[in-house]
Amino acid sequence: MSKVILYKPFEGIRVLELASVLAGPLAGSFFAEGGATVIKVEHPAQGDITRRWRSRNEDQKDDLSAYYAAANTYKNVHRVDLKTEEGQNWLDEELGKCDILLQNFKEKDLDKFNLVPSEIAEKFPQLIHIRLLGFASQPERLAYDVVVQAETGFMHMNGGENGEATKMPVALMDILASHQIRSAALSGLYAREKGICGWFAEVSLELSGISALANQATNYLMNENVPKRQGSLHPNIAPYGEQLHLEDGSIVLAVGSDSQFSALCKILGRIEFASDERFCDNYGRVKNRSILIKELQNLAENHSRNSLLNSFHAKGVPAGAIKDLEEVFASGTPGARAVIQEEIEGSNRTVRKPATTAYSVTVFGK
Repeated sequence: MSKVILYKPFEGIRVLELASVLAGPLAGSFFAEGGATVIKVEHPAQGDITRRWRSRNEDQKDDLSAYYAAANTYKNVHRVDLKTEEGQNWLDEELGKCDILLQNFKEKDLDKFNLVPSEIAEKFPQLIHIRLLGFASQPERLAYDVVVQAETGFMHMNGGENGEATKMPVALMDILASHQIRSAALSGLYAREKGICGWFAEVSLELSGISALANQATNYLMNENVPKRQGSLHPNIAPYGEQLHLEDGSIVLAVGSDSQFSALCKILGRIEFASDERFCDNYGRVKNRSILIKELQNLAENHSRNSLLNSFHAKGVPAGAIKDLEEVFASGTPGARAVIQEEIEGSNRTVRKPATTAYSVTVFGK
């Protein structure tokens, strides 16, 4: 008879995290939440710089900032100065016990801290060594998220039609790089199972961003189409990204087919729009999208957000409520169920953050 068991895929794996800020620590949290033992190294005096990245309403004396908490869960923090002989001895001993090393040291510091990849691979062949850098072609250059968003095309595409280039409100390049770090580390573990030793991978914020350009990149590379800023609108589909503003909130539309558009028109009481030559196919809707959204807005004004969404969902019209974070994490919501908590020694605050892993695992075993 089968039974459901709780499975921690990384139990028995030991990770040494010499990375700071966001991308590397997020990857460390991924392994920690999966059952790995993660040793996070911080300088005895300064610690991770994000401990000091506090919002205006945070306690400025608490060593735990919300930003730091976002990327550090279930870790064993070890305060050690790796510049000292004692710190180097500790590091050498720890590397011999670990399965994965995550680090973001500058090129010029690798030799100073005895972290030259070829030497690490020779001395610790079992180790999966992942190094994060900012710019692939300029490894010594400082790379903060907003700069990388700018130089990988994201800022140029993002923002209102007549507005200035805009960054995403999260450190998107770090988050993308974190996923690349996880992929590289998991690939290394798999390779090691097949007898391949001395695994080393470099992940850059720059190439992580470029790899995530997806259809926007192919629109340019195949059609020489340089995307213009158009807010949330999709360059190839309409109405997709258009918003309906109602008295009790707003709805975003993501209509991708003629049948979905027909259902939308029927719900709003203008089924004839589905056969109107301006809107009857996607090409026409993209061409005439500014006219279309004005018509749809006029039709929606007498509806409430939730009642209209219920009708859309019932008839298979892709649409969603535009929620603030208070709604996202309200009691009983998927957001609330995704939150994990951890008590941190030495802090008067409880860490509350979304789990780093966004998928659920069930193992049906005997």
